Amino acid sequence: MKSPILLLMGLALCPALAAAAPATAATPVTAAVVQRGDIEQTTRVQGVIESANTPHLHAKVAAEVVAVAVDEGDAVRKDQVLARLDDEAFRLDRQAAQAAIRRLQALLDNQRRTLRRDEALVRKKLLPDARRDAAAAAVRQTEAQLAEARARLAQAEYRLAHTRIRAPIDGRVQQRAVSVGDYVNPMSPANPVLFTLVDTRHLRARLYFPERLAHALRTGQPVTLHGEGRTVTARITRLRPMLDPASRGREAVADLDDRSGWLPGQSITAEVVLARHQGVLLVPARAVVERRGGPVVYRLRDGHAEAVPVTPGLRQGGRREVRGKLQPGERIALDGAAFLADGAPVTVRAAPEAEQGGGEGP
Repeated sequence: MKSPILLLMGLALCPALAAAAPATAATPVTAAVVQRGDIEQTTRVQGVIESANTPHLHAKVAAEVVAVAVDEGDAVRKDQVLARLDDEAFRLDRQAAQAAIRRLQALLDNQRRTLRRDEALVRKKLLPDARRDAAAAAVRQTEAQLAEARARLAQAEYRLAHTRIRAPIDGRVQQRAVSVGDYVNPMSPANPVLFTLVDTRHLRARLYFPERLAHALRTGQPVTLHGEGRTVTARITRLRPMLDPASRGREAVADLDDRSGWLPGQSITAEVVLARHQGVLLVPARAVVERRGGPVVYRLRDGHAEAVPVTPGLRQGGRREVRGKLQPGERIALDGAAFLADGAPVTVRAAPEAEQGGGEGP
């Protein structure tokens, strides 16, 4: 049997021990403020400037080059003569076709007069029908020959016109691959390019996106281009429908105006806005904590942390879009949020610097 004195001493010590037991320690955190605003999802990709028009000029007739009027780097205007081919043979073909037309026209006029006389004699029963039919057949035959001669004349004039190599656009000569004395032949398997022109006024940026972003692209998306100290804003105007079989990427094109100052072939970096959400709840990205039941944000209320389930959205820099039962202006845990549980006591300490995206709390 225990001594009554010891029992009384134990009972007397219980309140003192209970008072000495430490309370649950508060977790120190910094605070941020929920804000409402706009957020964008952007990505950076590489690209290259190219000309919207880069024609490669070939000869359309076979002849010797007798004159070259421009060289690489020269500015040219549309329809300007760049080179001349020997046109003597084509002039002779035109003269022959013109002479044939005059001969056949004279013959046709005579045959038509003969046909009219024969028709009058047939009506008077002075000439058999066969003579009239033969005259009519001769007229039709000569008409066909005249049409053929006119086609030969048009062909000769076409060939003669193409002894002048003309610029199809305004631009500059990128490459000259022909000299006086060269013989060019469009029927040759190795028909060479005579000139390559570049339109330096109408440019476009070709952008290369990875496969994971292929479905996030659409025409009209804003894009900011950077290169050589210049920044130009544009929009995606065209998308290739297929992925590149080699890179597995998708190519997009953004048209530029002639004030960009870039040259075709120049490398650039492009920042593309893939999505933009307006008027959404924004918090610092570090405030979103993964828990077994899903992402949460800890709202600070009366010295305790309250777990608020959220659905994260777009992220831009240090900001994160969230959807959940939060209101703009509410304070949430930032640094130290990863160590919290629902209902845990907290001590709010000052943050070393302001957070981007969600405002820092006091």
